[in-house]
Amino acid sequence: MVSLKLLSQIGPKLSELKILVVGDLILDRYFWGTVERISPEAPVPVFDLREVTHSLGGAANVASNIRGLKAKALLMGVVGEDEKGKTLVELANSIGIDTRGIIPDPERPTIIKTRVIAQAQQLLRIDKEERRSLSTPMRRRLQEIYEEVLGNVEGVILSDYAKGVFLHEGFCSWLIQEARRNNKFVMVDPKSPDWRKYQGATTITPNYKEFKEVIKVEGLKGENFDSLSQYLIEKYNLDFLVVTLGKEGIYFYHPLKGGHRFPSQAKEVYDVSGAGDTVIASLAVFYGIGLLLEEAIQLANLCGGIVVGKVGTQPVYWEELEALIKSQGGEDAYE
Repeated sequence: MVSLKLLSQIGPKLSELKILVVGDLILDRYFWGTVERISPEAPVPVFDLREVTHSLGGAANVASNIRGLKAKALLMGVVGEDEKGKTLVELANSIGIDTRGIIPDPERPTIIKTRVIAQAQQLLRIDKEERRSLSTPMRRRLQEIYEEVLGNVEGVILSDYAKGVFLHEGFCSWLIQEARRNNKFVMVDPKSPDWRKYQGATTITPNYKEFKEVIKVEGLKGENFDSLSQYLIEKYNLDFLVVTLGKEGIYFYHPLKGGHRFPSQAKEVYDVSGAGDTVIASLAVFYGIGLLLEEAIQLANLCGGIVVGKVGTQPVYWEELEALIKSQGGEDAYE
């Protein structure tokens, strides 16, 4: 059961928790405006630009969600030696994210996703990126930083957007092995359907599409989530598995507890971009402070329901979680 009483007990613990986030850093840029007519030149809408904003995306959004829940976040990854990279680091610093693990890579641009939004509807997304593995010097520098900071965090999140950081399979495996050797939990938000590089993690949190893709790669058949999850946990030496199901909520499987579905608590769904970041960040936070696993997943599910009601990539905030539980009955809302 998730209650205000439980929140009051864990609230003071959050500021003492520090989580390391490693992954593909993305700068999200938004063109906000209106559409009121069709172009006379072609059958396309005319977008009247009113405002341009930036927010943290990819692994940086995971760290932003950790900060939104009042925990500490240390962020690792690469940006380009460009203005967009500086903007990303400045945004992270402005909300208290530890950015010592962000290094500039002269061989690639900062990844940027530009979304064009009119009347709260996304019209177009424009991506600028280079999808290739990090150079050996970049990997070695990240390894050095990782070894320096690992002892100062309670757990690690690997946020894989398949943009470069984890394209070298050996690097991803090394990160997991080092964390586990130091008794740190490791949660992975996967992009690759080949889970060999994620082997040994505490948990992997695919969305439904990613889950189906890995099942296909494994050559498995059937729709029994429990048996499929048990197979994946055993093969990849995981502690448990979490599958985000969009508007259907979250599915959770533990070898000793079986499978369970947590229905979505979203009131309205405006934008699902970044929802997976919110779920893994909040799960890591609540797991990291020692909650029962089921409690941590219920809270992560509530956080996911909050964030899909926002337009654009945004974090969830502790105050929003408190307000949601209070508005829906507090003690008796989530038995």
